[in-house]
Amino acid sequence: MAQNEEKTIDELAQQVEINLAMDYDKKDQKAQREQVKQHLYDGSKKLKHTVPKGKRV
Repeated sequence: MAQNEEKTIDELAQQVEINLAMDYDKKDQKAQREQVKQHLYDGSKKLKHTVPKGKRV
């Protein structure tokens, strides 16, 4: 019984670690996109031609 509980706790802990890692990766990508977008803005003017038309940043 105790071994079975340990096994399920370990599995749940691994799943949580995987989910946290994925969340951190998403946050890092979001921060990188934000930096790129901030770089593309020059005050009130948007530098439209630095990224080819139809491409996403």
